Amino acid sequence: MKRFPHITVSFGYKLMISYFLLVMIPVVSIGYYAYTTSVQYVKEQTIQNATGTLKQVRDNILEKMKVVERVDKQVYLDQSLQQVLIKRVEPYDSYQITSNNVVPRLEAALNLTSNQIALDLFLHNDTLPEIFFGNTEQDPLSKGKKYELFHFERIEGLDWTRMFSALKTDSLWEQVDTDAKFGNVSLLRKMMDFHTVSPIGFMRITVKMDDLFENLNYGNSNTGVPSYFAVTDERNTLIYQSIQNPLPHDWTTQPERYLQIREPLEGLNWEVMALVPLHELEKGVNKVRNVTLLVCLLSLTIFLALGAFISAYFTKHIRKIVQSLQSFQEGNFSKRIRFTGTDEFARIAGAFNEMAENIEALIQEVYVSNLRKKEAELEALQAQIKPHFLYNTLSSISRLGRLGEVDKLHRMVSGLATFYRLTLNQGRPIIPIREEIRQVQSYIDIQKIKHVDRLDVSYDIHFSVLEYDTVKLIFQPFVENALEHAMFEERLHIRIVAYLEEGNIVFKVIDNGIGMSPETILKIFADKDQSIGYGIRNVNDRIKLQFGESFGITLHSGLGIGTTVRIVLPVYREEYRQPYDT
Repeated sequence: MKRFPHITVSFGYKLMISYFLLVMIPVVSIGYYAYTTSVQYVKEQTIQNATGTLKQVRDNILEKMKVVERVDKQVYLDQSLQQVLIKRVEPYDSYQITSNNVVPRLEAALNLTSNQIALDLFLHNDTLPEIFFGNTEQDPLSKGKKYELFHFERIEGLDWTRMFSALKTDSLWEQVDTDAKFGNVSLLRKMMDFHTVSPIGFMRITVKMDDLFENLNYGNSNTGVPSYFAVTDERNTLIYQSIQNPLPHDWTTQPERYLQIREPLEGLNWEVMALVPLHELEKGVNKVRNVTLLVCLLSLTIFLALGAFISAYFTKHIRKIVQSLQSFQEGNFSKRIRFTGTDEFARIAGAFNEMAENIEALIQEVYVSNLRKKEAELEALQAQIKPHFLYNTLSSISRLGRLGEVDKLHRMVSGLATFYRLTLNQGRPIIPIREEIRQVQSYIDIQKIKHVDRLDVSYDIHFSVLEYDTVKLIFQPFVENALEHAMFEERLHIRIVAYLEEGNIVFKVIDNGIGMSPETILKIFADKDQSIGYGIRNVNDRIKLQFGESFGITLHSGLGIGTTVRIVLPVYREEYRQPYDT
């Protein structure tokens, strides 16, 4: 039988071929995965941005509506005004009663909002004089804020009056009379006598739609792609659109070209709509595809060039190593492994056998390295301890010992031990929420001993959050901040809250201290080099580093009112949680 000649393939070629296959497959796989996931992410992120912006616009509109509704409630719930409006008076008394009792209350109601509004009362009591300005065919808001008083008979036969009278609801947002003509919308209210439950008349508050929907003009800058915002009714009829970015002409004739997102407006039969052109999404997808392809080609080129260099480099040096190891074979060292083959690895095998004698030295070296690592971790743990807090607490313990306050001394020492045991946490940055709450409770127990009756703390912890984990030392910096900066002369109350909200965990630290100005809050988050707000920024940065930029801290405060710290974390549980001491 004919034998084929034995073909010897050098180590360099074997290494290059293996390297090429090992690089080619992952680069192509990762590139394809990166492309598909990036495309999906671009689409989802665009939709998420548009949805979030739309909800923000809707909330701003609802907030403006609530301002107008406050004016409505101010007049509707004023029982003194109600009694004046239903009381029938003699003609010579009507002007004085209206001037002294009706006009001041209407003017006060108008001052509740900075927007231009028109407040009209239509009363069944025809003994009160009418008060009106201008022509009824003019825009009621053409001269700014105003109030008017009419007899009900002026509107009794109008369509919108009959429509509203037939409804069971007491209040309604609707475009009536000349509202559509002048770009207005009105809040209608049936006024009743609370004692006899009989009708007094109607109240109508008119406001400009430009004022109510002005936020539509700023929504496009937050979506990431060119978008359109508008308000439509239940029949998809356009009510209002952004002045700066009006809707395209084909949005109703070719709806398949756009992604429509809608949010209803409570109190109105209208919806806020965001229109996202699908071709803008495709631009982002094409950009991702081109970038992914370019990165894959560039990576493959670099890896192949690097592979050729590494193959030549290692082949050259392995030959030198083999030549050096041949001298060891003449010594007292015996081979421990057998390697069959004709390439360079057959000779390297002898050198590997002789390396066995160095295992003990390598183990010793690894041991020393691990020991140094443990020492570094201990130093990091010690750096977490706040020396000034430990110093102040030990000073308080010493003072209690001198005064013979044994019970307080025992409680402070016990609280200090619990605080530092939970703070050190065996070097782990993630702890269960129940342990975080215990840690802040131990801190507060120490502070209560120090501040006696000046500190009052309450807890509102929802049981469902206790099964999850959090970054440690979240509450304590804010409680400490409240004690150092919020406490003035009166008793300080701190409320600690934890609950689940829309798939996230929300913590709150609320105090009734002196509060902060908006400028101070801006400085805390704007300038990372200043000392003010260091603890707040530290907690915020640790949360974002651990869980992402969408989580963190927001501050709400007012001078003389107090401060609310809102901390949002994801629902998270450490996969390999170690048991904690109890």
